[in-house]
Amino acid sequence: MCEKTSRNLFALGAIIFVISYFIPLDLFNTFTNLKPTGLTSMFVCPIIGLVGSIFGIKESNKLFIVLNVLLILLLPIAMFAGHIIAT
Repeated sequence: MCEKTSRNLFALGAIIFVISYFIPLDLFNTFTNLKPTGLTSMFVCPIIGLVGSIFGIKESNKLFIVLNVLLILLLPIAMFAGHIIAT
């Protein structure tokens, strides 16, 4: 495997989350009531972050271990930031 797998997985998760902001909100209405941002922050990014954290531990890269853990915790962070901005 590549030595930069944890970095690439973090970048993939961050790019997917940013792209989900630009997807129309009613795109997945036939499948689920979740918006694209909620779908990615609940399911996609935590899975990518978990795999990236495992590779970060394997590569012993502490920076990307922490960044991938933040990717796992993206939903609570986004909810907290949205609450702070809304009030």
